[in-house]
Amino acid sequence: MKRYLVILIVSGLFFLPPVPVEAGCAHCEQAAQLAAAANANAATMPEYLPMPSPGDKVPIENGYYLIYGFDKPLKMGRAIMKVEIFTGEGKKDTSLQVKADMDMPSMRGAHATGDRPFQLSNKGDYLLPLSIVMPGGWEIKISVIKDGKVIFRGRYDFNV
Repeated sequence: MKRYLVILIVSGLFFLPPVPVEAGCAHCEQAAQLAAAANANAATMPEYLPMPSPGDKVPIENGYYLIYGFDKPLKMGRAIMKVEIFTGEGKKDTSLQVKADMDMPSMRGAHATGDRPFQLSNKGDYLLPLSIVMPGGWEIKISVIKDGKVIFRGRYDFNV
């Protein structure tokens, strides 16, 4: 009998009939509500535009642009992200606020840093230390804020 049961299971001939879901099941209703809330949140999440490679100009608004980069190639460990913001005339502007959130899209939330503000250096560069804790795909979402209003959202994706 055991041998026959193993053959049925391995051959795929053995299956369990579907279990009917009772109407009004509290667990099923709660799961449906959570799924609907997640879809609603995804629809209202702000869009972060893909940014070009580090070192390239990234247009912001009204002729403003930023240039970003890193103190060393991105790999496991610590790195410092540097952002410089320029006016349309090419002069540095240090009156804005810059924030970033770093995470692994494949493990959303597991390594998220949350919005962290960049610190302004004496040279007028916005700096933020980053910790890359494991290999894989990462994304950095940058927000530039002027007078309390977000004027730019960009995303840089990379692999380690």
